[in-house]
Order: sequence, then C-alpha cells, then structure tokens
Amino acid sequence: MQRQQGPLSGVKVLEIGHYIAAPHCAMMLADQGAEVVKLEPRGGEPGRKAPPYSEAGESLAFACHNRGKRSVELDLRRPESAEALNALLGWADIVVTNYAHGIPEKLGFGFEQLSQINPRACMVHITGFGQGDERRDYLAFDPAIQAMSGFSDLTGDADGPPTISQFFVADHAAGMIGAYAAMCALWEARATGKGRLAPVSMLEAMTSQLSYHVPSKGVAGKSPTRVARAPESFDYFQTSDAPMYLAAGTPASWRAFSDLLGHPEWAPEGKRPNLVENAELKATIAELAGEWFAARTSSEAFHALQREGVPCGVVRSIAQIYDEELAAGSSVISHVELGGGGPPAPVPGPAFAMSGAEARTLRVASLGENTGEVLAELGLAAERIAALAVASGSPKPAGAA
Repeated sequence: MQRQQGPLSGVKVLEIGHYIAAPHCAMMLADQGAEVVKLEPRGGEPGRKAPPYSEAGESLAFACHNRGKRSVELDLRRPESAEALNALLGWADIVVTNYAHGIPEKLGFGFEQLSQINPRACMVHITGFGQGDERRDYLAFDPAIQAMSGFSDLTGDADGPPTISQFFVADHAAGMIGAYAAMCALWEARATGKGRLAPVSMLEAMTSQLSYHVPSKGVAGKSPTRVARAPESFDYFQTSDAPMYLAAGTPASWRAFSDLLGHPEWAPEGKRPNLVENAELKATIAELAGEWFAARTSSEAFHALQREGVPCGVVRSIAQIYDEELAAGSSVISHVELGGGGPPAPVPGPAFAMSGAEARTLRVASLGENTGEVLAELGLAAERIAALAVASGSPKPAGAA
C-alpha cells in the first residue's frame, strides 16, 4: 500500500474498531499521513457488510471510513494470536477502539496490557457513555445517543415528534473528538515518555455542543426544545428550482437585503423593523421578496445575495450536492480504490486538507490483505504467520512461506 505523506507521517496507529466511530477517527489520522493498521476479526469487522454495495458486492459504507489503511485479520479469541497482537501493540503509537467497555481487556489489548508492552503508547477508547459513567456497560448506537444527548428533542417541528438525523452525527462527532484526543495524548506522551488512556464518550461528544442551551436551563430556568417559526421570521423562500434559506438576521445584512430588492424603506434607520407589530409590512415583504426569489434560479439568487453580504444557502438534496460538487471538482467528493477492483468509488472527502497537500486516490484494503506483510515487518516468523492464517480461516497471506 502506498505510504501517505502529511503532517502525521511517521505516526503509527493500530485501529481495532467497527462501524463508524473508531474507523472514522483512525481514517482522519490516516488522511493526514499516519500509518494505520486496521486489525479485524475473523470474517472482517461488521461494517464490511453494511450497504450500499459496489457492483462486486463490497460495502461502500465501509469504504467511507477505511481509506488509506492496511488490513490485518486475526482471531483474538485464539491464544495463538497473542504473539501477533503483542507485536502490533508494541509497534503502535496510538491504539484506537470503539469496542464495548471491558471487551479490549478480554481480548488482550486493554490499556493496562498495552502499557506493559509499550509504555509510550496511547489509547483512545470510544464508548457510548464513557469509562467512568455508571452506564458504561450499556450498549449504544448513534440514534440512541442522538436521543439521549438532547439533539433529537431540539430537532424537528415544534408541534411534531423529536427527530433523528439521517446523518450519523453522534458516531462522527465521537470519531472527530477521538482524533483530537489522540493528538493530545500523543503530544503528551512524546513530552513525558508515558502514554495515557483517552476515553471518549459518544454522549459527551454530543452534549459538548449544547452551547447556550445548558446555561439557558441552568441560569435562566428555561427548557430549550423544538421551537416554532418566529412570527417575524423570513427564512425559507422558493426559487424557480429549489428552496433557499435567508439568514439576514443582523441589521447590516437586513439593510443589504432591503436595498438589493429596491426597498430601503424596509430598513428604517438602517435597522430591521418590528414585524411582529407590523403585520401589514410583513405581508408586503413576504409577497415582494417571494416574487423576487421565484423569478430567479437558486444559483442566481444565492450569488446575488452573497455579493451584497447577505448570508443565505440553497437547500440542496444529496443528489444535488453530489452532482454539483463533482462537476466543480471540489474536495467534497473523493474517490477510493476498492480492494476487489473495479472503478474508483465515490466517498465523502476529508474534513480538511493541509495547504499544499497533494490530492491522491487512496485504497480500501480487502480483508486481511496485508496480514502477511505487516506481521513480517514486525518480525514474526513465516511459519507463525502461515499458522495464524490457517487459524483465522484465511488463505495463506502474502509474505508467508
């Protein structure tokens, strides 16, 4: 596999994770040049079976979180895997996992075991509720954490039920916080010579974003929840091809909006009028602004407003985002090569790229593809590697005699 370049070149990451949170965390590190080895159980981590699929039957959901890694397949339940596992633990600067509380210890890679083998190594352990919480043994999936974090209660129509986002926001938030925790732990370890456990809670990754909602309750005694559209608001307008969100909430942006539509009187003394007390003016603005938007495409309206300093955004479907960003050649859409071959598959691009970084097509390794080469690099004898391949039920890996 092609070694990546970037600010984390030389950092070695062992990922023992599944689905989204830990794999996404490790992929973020790989995107910046870290060398990531993904250790998978016999048959592969369950994310490899998640839809949608390529024409060859490979999981494209898996591809979205596992580019730029090497894959090693080991059955950690078998005692004969201990030598290979310990070699991987000794190699790693950072171990990333989202296995449930207590499972790493049962499988031989808990933080205490890691510290005995490699005192300088750090561990990021992502769980639903955190290591110190009384609910630490409870299982969690993204929608459940959305519900428990307040996100669902804050999302949706005021008169409707709580809403679960179709974005896996809790998993991704935990993965991103995990990458941040990994860098903090690594920085400290390189200064002190001793690694530390960095526990990451999916719940806390979400509640850390509650912002003014917490003081609204704690200080003002309010109960933040889903809100009705403010009576003075002008938010969504329909253009000829898509809805648009108008965010002219400041005096300057409202004045610019009023001037653009040829009605400076809508901003008396340069300020937004009280539309709650002036229903007639509100109706006039709604009618004339509605006509202005309807006479334009979303692109025309977007650029016209933004040029005048009026914040706004087009309500785009996923299909529109894909088509438009792909046509523009933006980094929103990236492509990865799949281990099973075929054309490169489209996936979401990295969250950021360093200035001047070279764009490249990365690969998603097939299950156990790199077992032989990685274990040989770590010094395991060829006969031991071959025996582990038989124990895992895999074909003899490359690098084995």
